[in-house]
Amino acid sequence: MILTITLLCSLAFFHFFGKAVKKKPAVLYGICILLSLVSIFYPREGGLPFLDFFFKKIMQRGILAGSLFILVMLAPVLPKSFSGRKTIYLLRGEMAICASLITLAHNLAFGGKYFGALFLGQGHISLMELHAAIVSCLMILLLIPLTITSFQTVRRKMQAKTWKRLQNWSYLFYLLLYLHIFFIYQGALIRGKGEYFFTLMLYSFIFGFYGFLRIRQYRVQKETREKKAVPLLRIGGILPIVCLFLSVFYSAGKYRAALEANVDKIRAQETVAESKESADNAAENKGSVESIGNGEEKSDSALEASGDKASVNSSEGYSDVEAADGNNASDMYKDGEYLGKASAYNGNVEVKVTISGGKMTAIDIVKTKDDEDYFFDAQKKVIPEILEKQSTDVDAVAGATTSSEGIAHAVEKALEQAKQ
Repeated sequence: MILTITLLCSLAFFHFFGKAVKKKPAVLYGICILLSLVSIFYPREGGLPFLDFFFKKIMQRGILAGSLFILVMLAPVLPKSFSGRKTIYLLRGEMAICASLITLAHNLAFGGKYFGALFLGQGHISLMELHAAIVSCLMILLLIPLTITSFQTVRRKMQAKTWKRLQNWSYLFYLLLYLHIFFIYQGALIRGKGEYFFTLMLYSFIFGFYGFLRIRQYRVQKETREKKAVPLLRIGGILPIVCLFLSVFYSAGKYRAALEANVDKIRAQETVAESKESADNAAENKGSVESIGNGEEKSDSALEASGDKASVNSSEGYSDVEAADGNNASDMYKDGEYLGKASAYNGNVEVKVTISGGKMTAIDIVKTKDDEDYFFDAQKKVIPEILEKQSTDVDAVAGATTSSEGIAHAVEKALEQAKQ
């Protein structure tokens, strides 16, 4: 839906302001640079709804840049009878430059995590995200010369054949663009974001339609230089069909189930280690506890509660701390700030829990490596529910189950430190 709206709005903008853009393209480039800078430094939270939608969903995620590249891609192959063909054909150079400038912002605002993991080994990314990052690097290498030679001043200084030969690399760029989109959305499907399936199908249809039009154009023109491009064009037409099949096959959840099983295993190991540590600490303190009248009974109770809690965590991933100990939260926790850490989707999530009056009053995310989009979906729903119920026994967010459980489990770890 967002892609369709962005495509239509972009087409309408260049239709109504095309002549002005052609006369003074530098003004539009300046606007794109300004929007890109705002996009890079735009705050994660606290903005106006419209601005949040534009900068987070359209700019940072590359939807606007992708829409402009699609228009540039389709311009030479659309039938002459198409009413908007002339507009985008005459302005395709300006569109390409704008798309390139916005792509830079997309890579800085949204790709930092993935490039950091790819080149510096910082954090963890999934296999699909790794593929998308590699393809993105290849796209940037192609985009630099293609963008520079799209400026009219540069183009006029080049020989026509040289310029044409260089611009033929745009076919490979479009192919890589589709692969990048496929890997990103396929990764989302694997994580359970089923709503992205139709968006991926729309991209597949657009790029498949382009491949069909390119082959059709070749057959009509029958020029020798076009023959050299036939194998690549055929791949461009067949690839979306293959990817459509892969999308349906992989989105069934095979990899997602394996991932969640691995996370459960890690959490079970953490729980066993914690139980052992609790038992050791209780044994060390047994002598001093025995000096109190009912100390032995309390120690046995602590060990028993620890064992019960471990069994609950092992079977369910995270549990209600109140249920484990059978006490009211206000009687269990002492005031202060406590840190807790647990496994999430892309690594550990760390939280800070503030206790005031024996109750949780604030939960802050200190550190996470999860994908921002899914993690914030989980954060916005899970944290308010935990504070409201004063319990970690809350429902996970659909599509962000592992992140939701990670937040709740990390809060539970912090609460263990706050026990009186």
